[in-house]
Amino acid sequence: MNKRMYIFSGGMIRCDMNNLVCLSTLGDANCHEAASIWAESPISCFLIENDEGLVLFDTGAHPDAMTTRWDSENRRKTPVEFGKDDFIVSNLRELGYKPDDVKYVVLSHLHEDHAGCLEYFTKSKVIVSDVELAQTMRLYAVNKGMAAYIRNDIKQWLNVGLDWNTISEDETEIDLMDGVKIFNFGSGHTFGMLVMLVSLGRDGCFILASDTLNTAANYGYPIKYPGCAYDTIGFVKTAEKIHKLAEKYHATVIFGHDGEQYKQVKKGPTEWYE
Repeated sequence: MNKRMYIFSGGMIRCDMNNLVCLSTLGDANCHEAASIWAESPISCFLIENDEGLVLFDTGAHPDAMTTRWDSENRRKTPVEFGKDDFIVSNLRELGYKPDDVKYVVLSHLHEDHAGCLEYFTKSKVIVSDVELAQTMRLYAVNKGMAAYIRNDIKQWLNVGLDWNTISEDETEIDLMDGVKIFNFGSGHTFGMLVMLVSLGRDGCFILASDTLNTAANYGYPIKYPGCAYDTIGFVKTAEKIHKLAEKYHATVIFGHDGEQYKQVKKGPTEWYE
């Protein structure tokens, strides 16, 4: 069973709100040049303490993102700021853990703000969509534009030799541990998105939606497209599925980058859900 769930900060991105919710700013007959909204986009990582071991959902951005790690375009369009504790290894240390203690690292997808610290978890089983991994490595191999996939991240993954465990397209629901389910929703925000359902005793169930739903505005109703989506039809199908899961499990949905929601959640390592 799950004992606790911690929500850690992995940094704070500043970006155009249109990245999160498409058409957030629109000109009209009275205002031909609507100003963009420069928004806060929090990065979150989730640690679940389970009787069977530790599960980490997403790893956050690499602390060297704004110096040597990210490409110049990423640093310009989505600059990230780090506080002294916005690093998953430091957060684990505060709880008396080290990366080698984590049994599973589940990645919602492989973008820079979700898989940026993956290289530290060489002893963990790394779980990711098979399609997501294959298409990410294809982009890396053909040396084309990588967008939110970072070449320097991938180099490190290959250098350290991670224990990859992929979920195939026909595996839609996986019971990882007692109280921890993975849902494979396929393409949407990226080539292949994973979502986690965490069941706790006192605080109930949580759906860790990551970037399948950036904000409450994407969730709707009406459902609003994100500004960055590989498959918009897949995105809508996923949003509808999460609505059904939230109803079925009476679950709280934690969005990927909702600034207002982030202000309200309990933040580890000093606070937790159980």
